[in-house]
Formats: sequence, structure tokens, C-alpha cells
Amino acid sequence: MFQRERRSWTAAEDQLLRDAIAKGKASGLVSLTPFANLLLSEDPARTLNPSKWHAISRHIPNRNNKDCRKRWFAKLAKADVAKGNWSPEEDERLLKAIEKYGSRWTAIATVVETRNSDQCAKRWKDTLNPSIDRTGWTATEDAKLVEAVNTHGKVWSKIVKTHFPGRTGLAAKNRFEAHWHKVEECIKLTFT
Repeated sequence: MFQRERRSWTAAEDQLLRDAIAKGKASGLVSLTPFANLLLSEDPARTLNPSKWHAISRHIPNRNNKDCRKRWFAKLAKADVAKGNWSPEEDERLLKAIEKYGSRWTAIATVVETRNSDQCAKRWKDTLNPSIDRTGWTATEDAKLVEAVNTHGKVWSKIVKTHFPGRTGLAAKNRFEAHWHKVEECIKLTFT
């Protein structure tokens, strides 16, 4: 499958996206109420016209409809998106929304209200999912982790998918960093 190179959004592109959204809103093409946003981005049957984001993306060179939709919901639609630690109330809203919407992260973010779709997905996948393997790491797993990093580099999602099903990429990264730090300390002590 062909993967495009990720490219950061520029301030100029953000402004083009805001302008295109405003133009669409003024012409009735786009409605930006939370419920309309939810319907626009999360209609699984595609009974709504999916070309709204296609039309918007035509105003931003080298960006497609998905790029524009994701950028809008992740960074521009809400100026009041929280950062940092999650509150117990946010976790509770997230769990209820997941129960209702599955992994439709934009719909879930609308229910959570204070977080964007990427934050909701990350919180679930790295912290709240009950299927996460939280058992302690064994010496065998540590050795396997070092070997996997030597083979794959620090591509944590690939490492856990291939070698540690049930563990999160964040857990593997944290374990490796902690393990590597201990190894560096031992080397320093040995050669000083």
C-alpha cells in the first residue's frame, strides 16, 4: 500500500482551511455545530454527502479531504481542547462514549467534549483498554525487546504487534528507555 510522506501543516495552510470552512459555512455547504460535525465525519452508511470535505480540500493545495477533516477536528475546530492529565470525569465520559460508538473517535471526542479524537484514541489504546497486558516484564522479554529494537529500530507499534501482543507501544518504549538507561549506568560504573 502506498503511504504518503507526512508533512506538517503550515500556518498558511491552516488559514486556507479556516477560509474554506468559512466559505462553505456561508454557502450552506458546511454546518459546524457539534452534531453536524459528528454527522459529517462519522456517518458510516455515507448517507450524507461525503464530498463536503472534498470540496473544502480543493482550496488547500496538496491536501486531501481526509487531511483537511483530521486537521480541522484535531487542531482547529476546538480552541478549548485540554492538554495534560486526564480527569476522572473525562475518563468516565470516554468510556461511556466508547461503549456507544466503538472506535469512531470523532464521535467519541464530541461526547468527551474537552479532548480531540487523537487524544481519545491514545488514552484508550495506551491506558484504559482492559485488554492491555500490564504484567511485569521478564528478563527474557527484556532481551527480546532489545533484539526487536536492533531489528526494527524504535518503531514501537511494529515491535509490540510482532513480538508483544497485548502490550502497548508506550509500554515497550518506556521499558526500553528504562532498560537502556540501566545498561548505560552499568557501563559507566564498569569503565570509570
